[in-house]
Amino acid sequence: MLCESLPGIEWFTNDNPYTECSYEFHYIIIPDVKEEIMTVKIWYGVFCYEKSMDSIVSERTFPMTNGGRSEMIEYIRNENEKISNDVSINR
Repeated sequence: MLCESLPGIEWFTNDNPYTECSYEFHYIIIPDVKEEIMTVKIWYGVFCYEKSMDSIVSERTFPMTNGGRSEMIEYIRNENEKISNDVSINR
């Protein structure tokens, strides 16, 4: 299941990004330690983030807190479900 291996908030407070994929659903979490936020960018496809910047389908920012991390997990899972449903309808 998505986000099972998502690191704790300490990972992000040390300015480390994180990325994960499930089939063709991809996301990256980019921390901004100065602003104390984490930005999630989601895309669908076969390429990495650097090759998919024009393919971002959803983006949202969360506070760099344990509560923000929990909200972020819910957001990622909901977006995956929406995208999975859209893709299965279009196939």
